[in-house]
Amino acid sequence: MDSRCKNFSILALSLSLFCIPVEYASGQVLEAPPVLQRSTDIHVVNENERPDKLERVTADRQIRESMQEPSEKEAKSIIEREGQVVVSPDEKNACSKLAPVVVPYPSDSRKPLTAWKENRKTVALALGGGGARGLAHIGVLKVLQENNIPIDYIVGTSMGSIIGGLYAAGVPLDDIQSHIAEFRHAYTPEPIPLKLLAKPLWKIRHPLLMHYSGVWSGGRFDKCLAKELPPGVENVEDTRIPFSAVATNLEDGKAYRISTGKLSTVMRASSSIPPLLQPVAIGDKIFVDGGVRANMPAYAARDTGAGLVIGVLVDQPLTRVPAKEFRKSLGVASRLLDVVLDTGDERQIPYADLVIRPDIRDIPILSKDPADPERAIAAGEEAARKALPEIRRLLSIPPATASAPVQLHLRNAKIKSHSVKGLKQLSRSSSHEQ
Repeated sequence: MDSRCKNFSILALSLSLFCIPVEYASGQVLEAPPVLQRSTDIHVVNENERPDKLERVTADRQIRESMQEPSEKEAKSIIEREGQVVVSPDEKNACSKLAPVVVPYPSDSRKPLTAWKENRKTVALALGGGGARGLAHIGVLKVLQENNIPIDYIVGTSMGSIIGGLYAAGVPLDDIQSHIAEFRHAYTPEPIPLKLLAKPLWKIRHPLLMHYSGVWSGGRFDKCLAKELPPGVENVEDTRIPFSAVATNLEDGKAYRISTGKLSTVMRASSSIPPLLQPVAIGDKIFVDGGVRANMPAYAARDTGAGLVIGVLVDQPLTRVPAKEFRKSLGVASRLLDVVLDTGDERQIPYADLVIRPDIRDIPILSKDPADPERAIAAGEEAARKALPEIRRLLSIPPATASAPVQLHLRNAKIKSHSVKGLKQLSRSSSHEQ
C-alpha cells in the first residue's frame, strides 16, 4: 500500500469514527446482559448460491427498502423521539438504554457459557482492533497455548476478529503469521486512484444493482480468509473454540456480537474500515468495522457468560504529543483517531478482569514495514508472559501444576506409516491363526 493510500485510510477512519455518537459507561453497574453462545441448529446450505452474489442482492434489497416512504406509525414514532429534554436520572438512564454497548446478533437468547467448568472459571478472550498492531494477538495466543491456559470463548474486533476467528477455527498460529502479507494485499488489492478509475466500468456492467459506498467491495479479502480455513469449517458455528465477532451496524449505530453466519464474511464485516471497504450486508443489518463502537470488546466477552474475561488492548497509549506533529493533516487525523479509540477503551476496560497491553508504540495501524509484524508479535509474547502469574492466580492454577487440554490444530494431516510393537501371540485363537 503506497503512502497516499495510507494517509487516506487513516484520515477516512478517523472521520468515520466521529459520525457515530459515543456513550460513556464509566462507573456503570454491570447488570446481567443477554447471553448468546454458538448455534446448535441444523439448516440446509445452498451450495449453488454464490455468497458474494447473495450479499450484493441483500445490499440491493436493503437500499431499495430504505427508499420507500415510512408508514404513518413509523413517522409518528420518529417525531416523538425528537426534541426530548432529558433532565432526571431516570430519563438519563432510559436514554442510555436506547444505545447499549453491545447487542447480540441474532437477538434470540441461548444457553450461556457456564461461569465454572472442571473446578475452574471459564475464560473468554477479548481481542481488540488495531490494524498492524493487532498482530500482537498472535504473540499473546502463543504464550497462552504454550502454558496450557484454557480458552473457552474468543470475541474479536477488527484485526482481533481476524486473528481470533482463524485461531478459533483451528488454523495454526504459524500459518496465520505467514499469511499476514497476503491478507494485507487482499484488503487493498490495487492503488486507490486505479480503483476509482475502474469504478464506472463496474456500473456499466451492473447498471441496475445498487451497492454501498466503498473503494473496494471486500470480496477478494473474504475469499482470502475463506481459503485459510480448515476443511469442515465454513460458518461461525463450526469453529473449534466458540467465537464471536463485533461489528458496528450503520443503521442504528450500535455494536453487535455476531455468532452465526459465514465465518470469513463475519470477520470481514468486523474489519471493514469505511470508506476503504464497502459495508457488509448481513440479514437486515449493514455492518462496518467494530472498532467504531467497541474496539476492545470486553463487554461482548462478558456477555458470553464466562467467569473470567481477559482483554488484549493494542491501541496506542494516549501520551502527550508535541505541537510540531500537527503541522500536517495526517498528524492531526492520527491524533484524533487515538483520542476516539482511547475514549472507547475507557468504556470497555471495566468489563475485563485482566487487560494485557503489549508495547506497540510507533507501529502504525496501516504499517507496511516488514519488521513491524515481528515487533508486534514479540510485544504480545512479552506482555502475555508478564500476565501469566495473575492469570494463574485468577484461575486458581498453581504455577507448577498448570494444566489444561492442549488445543491441537491439525490441517490436512496424513499418516505416512504406522507400526505396532508388542506380543506376537495375543491369544490362543490368534496363535492358531498365525
